Amino acid sequence: MKKFKLFLILSIAFTLLVSACGNKEEGAEGDGDKGGNKEIILWSGTTGPDGDLIKKNIDQYNATNPEYKVKIVAMEGGVLGNKLATVTRSGKGVPDIALIASEAVSTYHSQGMLEPWDEFIEGTEVKAENYLEEAWNVGTVEGQQFGLPATMGSWLMYYNKDLVDKYVPGAVDDGIVTYAEIEKAGEAAKADGVYAYGFTWSMQNFNNLYLQMGGKFSEDGKPTIDNETAVAAFEQFKKLHDLGYMNKKGEDMNKLFNNGKVIFLPEGTWMLSQMSKITDFEWGQTFTPQWDANNVIQGSGADQFAMFKSEERTDDKIKGIVAFIEWLQTNQTEWIKSGANPTALGMLENEEYTAMPQSFLLKSEEARKAVTIITDPGSSYIFGEVDAAAWDIIQGKVDIKEKLKQMQQVVNDKMNQ
Repeated sequence: MKKFKLFLILSIAFTLLVSACGNKEEGAEGDGDKGGNKEIILWSGTTGPDGDLIKKNIDQYNATNPEYKVKIVAMEGGVLGNKLATVTRSGKGVPDIALIASEAVSTYHSQGMLEPWDEFIEGTEVKAENYLEEAWNVGTVEGQQFGLPATMGSWLMYYNKDLVDKYVPGAVDDGIVTYAEIEKAGEAAKADGVYAYGFTWSMQNFNNLYLQMGGKFSEDGKPTIDNETAVAAFEQFKKLHDLGYMNKKGEDMNKLFNNGKVIFLPEGTWMLSQMSKITDFEWGQTFTPQWDANNVIQGSGADQFAMFKSEERTDDKIKGIVAFIEWLQTNQTEWIKSGANPTALGMLENEEYTAMPQSFLLKSEEARKAVTIITDPGSSYIFGEVDAAAWDIIQGKVDIKEKLKQMQQVVNDKMNQ
């Protein structure tokens, strides 16, 4: 019996040794990747139909039989942020790459959660000159590249061509519609029960007009919203509201636009699929309304590919990630069918993309220079306060200056938490 037990122990030990050697060899097949894992895990906060389009694009990449295939794991945006923080702190289950909002890059970097790309993109086609400059700069923090641009979402403007011709003919001929032209349209259309301006997402409307008026979201490194430019921006929206040129709170502006009751509707590029269903009239797409036609500013956001700190990610896998991003530079057609714009200039050679209405933001030098992306520390807190307070200000329920002081204090408190 003792001999049998000894034989059994030796047999188990030999089996484990052989298994360990086999696993070591499998993980060392030319790539040094742990466990021979040839899959890149990409976390994204884009779900629903838009997420399906991203997955379709990734499936196309995987069909090219790359060394490392990509698997997307989609979740709600809030869940994504919480999970990224949790896994990065624990060091376990960190995704190979994650798709994060442009304003999040500096925040995650300040928390020491991101790895730089510089070493791995050197000598590749993933370089600044191949991308929209503003989108590339989002990922640059303290001279290093912590984000690589994916796609760009913008707050622009849809318009009803028939109503433009009726109430403000020629206003869109130069591609730029000013607030003065919107007021002119409002006066002409008011008697017919037609709004000149559809006010939906408060933060986006405010952000664009505030920037156009010369506003800044930080001063001396601190967030600012209690200033005269913010007062002027809110006064403009209140004026449109009081004159009856724009909608009242609670009205469904997308429905009214679809029914031919709105001339100009500032909305996101992500509304393209809904607009494409309109058959009763011809619609167009152009820059968000401008305060000064000679100083066009177009608020946008550019999602970034980021690597969160992990000891499990090998150099070879990172090279595989870079190869995927290189491929996307000229192969992003499915992804952008949601209405987004690519950030890689190579897509300008793609005729299917250049036929899409949102492509005007990349086609001309003027449009590319107009793109503005906000990444100021604390700007997300300001945007939250604007969303919460805008309608009370516009309806005259609160004093503009007093409310801005209150908003500034809330933002300061959140920054000091």
